[in-house]
Amino acid sequence: MTKYNLEELRMLNECFLALFIVADFALLLFFYQSPYPWFALLGSGIGLSIIVLCWSGRKYILFVASLLVFSIAHTLIYNWSEIIH
Repeated sequence: MTKYNLEELRMLNECFLALFIVADFALLLFFYQSPYPWFALLGSGIGLSIIVLCWSGRKYILFVASLLVFSIAHTLIYNWSEIIH
């Protein structure tokens, strides 16, 4: 594989890792909490992003951005009925 292909795979893996972390945590919160705790999902996404930024700097900025976007998206998805009514 060329260096370009390896770089693209690394970026894709960062996005998928962020998606799976947020999706699994959102599903866990959905099953085990009666009213959905949207603040816990947003807070954990923001907190993990801050930790990763402090430890690694800008090396994993795609992971951090994906984590924040997926946290917001899953918060909207699981709270859609509360937002509309």
